[in-house]
Amino acid sequence: MAAEKTVRLSEKKTRRINRKRLVGLIVVLLLIIAVIFLAVRFLSRRSFKTAELIDDVEQSGGSGVSYEHFGTRILRYSQNGAALLTKEGKELWNLGYTYAAPRAKLQGSYGMIADIGGTGACLFGSDGITGSIITNMPILGMAVSGKGTAVLALEDGSRSLLQFYDMTGKALDISVSLEMAISGFPMDIALSPDGSGLVVSAGAYLSGGLATQLVFYNFAVGKGEANRLVGYFTYEDVLFPEICYMGASSVIAVGDDRLVFFDMSTENRPVVAQEQLFDTELTAVDVGSSYTSVARSRENGSGLVLEVYAKSGEKAFEADLGEMPLYLEESENYVLMTTASGIKIWDYSGRLRFEGTLAQEAQTVFAMGKRDLIQPSGGHLYRYRLK
Repeated sequence: MAAEKTVRLSEKKTRRINRKRLVGLIVVLLLIIAVIFLAVRFLSRRSFKTAELIDDVEQSGGSGVSYEHFGTRILRYSQNGAALLTKEGKELWNLGYTYAAPRAKLQGSYGMIADIGGTGACLFGSDGITGSIITNMPILGMAVSGKGTAVLALEDGSRSLLQFYDMTGKALDISVSLEMAISGFPMDIALSPDGSGLVVSAGAYLSGGLATQLVFYNFAVGKGEANRLVGYFTYEDVLFPEICYMGASSVIAVGDDRLVFFDMSTENRPVVAQEQLFDTELTAVDVGSSYTSVARSRENGSGLVLEVYAKSGEKAFEADLGEMPLYLEESENYVLMTTASGIKIWDYSGRLRFEGTLAQEAQTVFAMGKRDLIQPSGGHLYRYRLK
């Protein structure tokens, strides 16, 4: 009995020791998690002091080269061709063409370059070229979806023809014809991410003055509607030169003095979610996938302001400016503003994360992740690391 009692006491002691070890292990794990959380929080909110130049890659393409942020890559294009680049400046693919007035549009993993006023266009994805288009009518505008389908707005005499294409450049049996004397001249067009929704911003002459007609089509849920028309909005005395999908259920129309946000959650019934009307005209605008930034003068010349809006139309933050931006750029994590004297970077909570100068002359700057900046300038691609 004494031996059995001794064994039981020993087992209890062992269990107490094991319990203490388990509690100690849990405490250590919680401390490690807390340290990691605080470190991540600090790194995600800290301000950067310098932008160190870490790479300089010479680029081809001649004069008049343009650059666009394309996911984790960079699109370089000009009158003589296009190429997709890594952030290190390495070419993943290139394409030759001769376009007098090339213009690019990107969405998701797909993009399109069209010769505005000409008859050529090319389609591509992040992995390479998918197709090309030659039309027999001048191109007025274009749009591409996140699945690679595309639309060209073509001048067909007194009409504009909105013609759909698949990613190989094959014309689809889907088109919309607009009488320009009635519906107006298409200033911009946009496709939804899945390619089923189409929005046209058309400038018109109504009631003795300029106006914009925003026309919404849907080719998936609008089958019961004439010409697949599901929404129609007229704005007198204002032009909307830019219209964009911000995800599947939001559309933004950018006007001279306003932003109009449309809710597309019910695809066949677009509604105005928010209209931000400003007392001065917009000087600079950039539309991203989740936020839109605008810069303008305040009323009565009382300073300059940057205002950033979520896709719902609600203001995320605003910041006073000392000078007007030369370039605005939306990225996944930041709003970047380039001025004649340097660059400022905010996160979407409104915190100023960096203010300083880069080694090269003022150009647009792309944020690749949270710490790398890419600056195209003078035939080179410069890469900086925020520290």
